[in-house]
Amino acid sequence: MYKYKFDVPAEIFLKDAAKLLQTHWEELALNKDKVFLKPNEDKYKQLQDLGILHNIVVYKEEQIVAYSVLVIQPNLHYSESIFAQVDVVYVDPDYRHSTIGARLLVATEKFAKDLGTHVILHHAKPYVPMIIRPLEKLGYSLYEFIYGKYIGE
Repeated sequence: MYKYKFDVPAEIFLKDAAKLLQTHWEELALNKDKVFLKPNEDKYKQLQDLGILHNIVVYKEEQIVAYSVLVIQPNLHYSESIFAQVDVVYVDPDYRHSTIGARLLVATEKFAKDLGTHVILHHAKPYVPMIIRPLEKLGYSLYEFIYGKYIGE
């Protein structure tokens, strides 16, 4: 029913996921009046070419229904350890009634491990509790807080 694709080229991912990326931004982004959705396709491609940026894209037929994007590289302070920063995991709201989200979390962890990752970190917004419980069920715990503030013009 669902097809998982790994390391989908940036230009294909960004084109195929455009509608879902917009839905994601509308649902979860902060400072929408100042920080606009505009993926940097060139940077995506560059980081993919360097083997740093990876993705898992879940399709139902030809439609993307979920995705996960990871940045995997040696940590700046712990250079002998490979860290995966899971930049984003998102499931189309129409598919959240299924187990697709939990399966995508498991697939993301396995993919990161297969790529040599030692530590995996997920960004989880405190105002979006739907991701926190599944992560905790999979054995994740709070590592640190990230505080943010818009300081642009």
